[in-house]
Amino acid sequence: MSILQDVMDASSHAMFTMDRSGIVTHINRRAKEQFGLFNHSTESHAAGRLVIGDVVILISTYLGGDDGELTVQDLRRIGIHEHRLRGGDKIIAVGVYADPAFKPVYKFMRRSEGEQLQLDTVYQGVPIHASIRAGVVTVQVREHSYSLNYFRSIGQMVILDGATKNVKFWEENGYSARKEGIGNLLRGAPYGAKSPETEVDVVGYHFREFFEGQRFEKHVRQVLNGERERCEREEYDINGFALTASILPISSESARPAGVIVKFRNIADIRATIMERNDAIESIERQYRRAESTVATENAFASLLSSGTAMTKAREYAYRLAQRDCPILITGEHGTGKTNLAKSLQQIQKRQGPFLSVDCTACSSEQVDRILFGDGKGKDGAFIRADGGTVLLDAIEELSPSAQLRLLEVIQNQHIYLTETDEYIAANVRVFATTACDLKKAVAENRFRADLYYRLSAFQVELPPLRSCRGDIPFLINNLMEEIRQKHNMPEKYLSGEAFSRLLSYNWPGNIRELENVLERAVTLSEGDLIYLEYVRLEEEVPALTMREQLRDAEKRILQQTLAQCDGDKNRAIAVLHMSRSSFYDKCKEYGIK
Repeated sequence: MSILQDVMDASSHAMFTMDRSGIVTHINRRAKEQFGLFNHSTESHAAGRLVIGDVVILISTYLGGDDGELTVQDLRRIGIHEHRLRGGDKIIAVGVYADPAFKPVYKFMRRSEGEQLQLDTVYQGVPIHASIRAGVVTVQVREHSYSLNYFRSIGQMVILDGATKNVKFWEENGYSARKEGIGNLLRGAPYGAKSPETEVDVVGYHFREFFEGQRFEKHVRQVLNGERERCEREEYDINGFALTASILPISSESARPAGVIVKFRNIADIRATIMERNDAIESIERQYRRAESTVATENAFASLLSSGTAMTKAREYAYRLAQRDCPILITGEHGTGKTNLAKSLQQIQKRQGPFLSVDCTACSSEQVDRILFGDGKGKDGAFIRADGGTVLLDAIEELSPSAQLRLLEVIQNQHIYLTETDEYIAANVRVFATTACDLKKAVAENRFRADLYYRLSAFQVELPPLRSCRGDIPFLINNLMEEIRQKHNMPEKYLSGEAFSRLLSYNWPGNIRELENVLERAVTLSEGDLIYLEYVRLEEEVPALTMREQLRDAEKRILQQTLAQCDGDKNRAIAVLHMSRSSFYDKCKEYGIK
């Protein structure tokens, strides 16, 4: 197998290549599946053709469209002589091929009259159901069903052997490429055999043998002749499939390309998944608006978090703390948005003084001490410069023991002791602190002062990891995409259904920060307005949770959601969950729920 074939098989696109003459040279599995050139059926039938006496069951959602160019004249071969039929009509029919002794049964309707049509009959002793509804055509013969999904139009045909009344043929995706449309077979064309895992050989044949579409064929010809440089993400109707395709030249030393690469996606799938995505986002936004606090100033930081119960609870608690003048400790894994939340809280608090942020990991402990408390040589530290305002300490666990003690004095006594001059300086400062560290464990290991920990943990906001708030991901994606677009001054872009689904299923070990980085890369590197899966670069997936781990996550989530619904009232939560008091508190202790 060639390197090119390996690359194509690894692609998320359906793809094939052709040479300068239009002969197909390579095709990947996705393309064969898209056009039905690879058979997934678990049943088989032999090759053959219609013979006199065969029972024909057919459905066309648009007479003459994607049904082998079926005509009113073709229908006469199964006894239908209906002068009212017109091109574009829907029709369901059962009749006998080339035997006027049997009368057909059929229903038809104008395209403007509706989208659904159904026929139920017992024909020559065989119960038959056929229907057109909700983008699916179905023929059921006895207990077996043969269904096809469609976007614009489609044809389905099932043939019963005239003698045995057993099914001898049914349509599957790809009948256009195989020239097995209803019209073709009624006019005498043969059909090929079907069996599990069989493939149609395409390589070595002209592309028009398998891929029909006037506009598509024209553009391929123009690119092959050098009349057009390329065609990117154009919409085509190929073999009755509504597709978006790119026709890209294969470079050569001459003016004309050596061939082309064609890659495409099904528009129906893209639009359906994008609509599902948009519906999910709109639903979450509606929930979010219902959960909004009546306090208008809370909206100042609402957009940073979504409406998932755990995040909503953290947001509402953080807002209440911001209205007081107490220190706030924000905890959570790396990337959960601790610093962003702290900065947003600063905007809605009552203090109007300076806001200074200090990253305790940016330099050595000695340098951090000087930044916070001054150098004793006339250069004031952050706590003096922020008098009347707020100081944010990112990664507070990195403070030296001496800095921890002096910080405690600032919080408790609102002053700083200057060791160099042996004097106290007033420091009316509020402290926000963040950490991804388990401070309780750090206290047990004598790495963090217990008195400082208990002073801070009394006013603690814990941000949940993104993997425990999967319902929030569509909301966050929507907000972040807009922020990134504005940041880079780019036009509006959308995630393809495949890309969006991948983001929803990913475990997000890096939380919101990782999500933002992934989206920023995808938005800036994607060429069109639709972001395909290949632009979504994720780290190696974390191993899937075991059943026990999933059950524990679900149990913890139920406890958190119930407490949130009961406004933190544990007695009400116990009653709602019908749990004993001891079991409830044991579970809360097990999951660290306060």
